[in-house]
Amino acid sequence: MKISFCGASGTGKTTLATYVADALGIPLNPIGARSVSEAMGYKTPYEVDTVPGARAEFQRRLITEKIAWERARDHFVTDRTPLDNITYTVMHDHKAIDAELLAQAAAGTREYTHIIQCTMATFFNPGQDQARVKDTTYHELYECVLSGLLERYVGERVYVLEGMSLLTRQREVSLITGT
Repeated sequence: MKISFCGASGTGKTTLATYVADALGIPLNPIGARSVSEAMGYKTPYEVDTVPGARAEFQRRLITEKIAWERARDHFVTDRTPLDNITYTVMHDHKAIDAELLAQAAAGTREYTHIIQCTMATFFNPGQDQARVKDTTYHELYECVLSGLLERYVGERVYVLEGMSLLTRQREVSLITGT
């Protein structure tokens, strides 16, 4: 099983991904924006944008490392697809995306056996993280761009969660993944 959650920040992806990884006893992908930005010497992923041209290097590295980690495993759960990473790049520096990076992200996303989209309509709580963007419009735009990318590159293989409570979402995820 190669299970991925996708959606805007604050929609419960990591909570649900951790739940599934624990239930199935499979690893949760540790490669993410925070780990890659820290490896590049930044305190947060948002600091990448303070250095001209750094977003392109950051996104390429993030997508490449994420996909490499996933391809080395038969079973895993992740809380973002490579198309999520492309979406963030569109929001911050669209010029950092070239045809090769987009193709790599689309191919990496198509490798998942399950793609579960967490939408803002179901749950949205940007939390207390001071570095996280809290503007609802930003996240709505993110969700629109991501949904378009998923429709174009993955099609109908995306499950969209409907339940509002955590327990309901966990039950939906359990039915989807067989946990």
